[in-house]
Amino acid sequence: MICPRCKSNNVTVSVVNEVKEKRKKGLLYWIFIGWWWELFAWIFLTLPKLIFAIFGRHKKVVSKTVTYAVCQNCGHRWKV
Repeated sequence: MICPRCKSNNVTVSVVNEVKEKRKKGLLYWIFIGWWWELFAWIFLTLPKLIFAIFGRHKKVVSKTVTYAVCQNCGHRWKV
């Protein structure tokens, strides 16, 4: 394999596990619904809301395996 930047063939290939957090709610949700729902839930439903926050669904995490090549001469990194 040849580095696209310095044209060296001193390149190592490594597999990296990338972890990303999946978003649940978008901007429109928070503008139109989220701000008043969260306020209402914490004021009037404190105990059930607290129980749901502790034991309810948590943020989803997505992991993906990606292969990168790294040039040992110049340090350039790219996806393979």
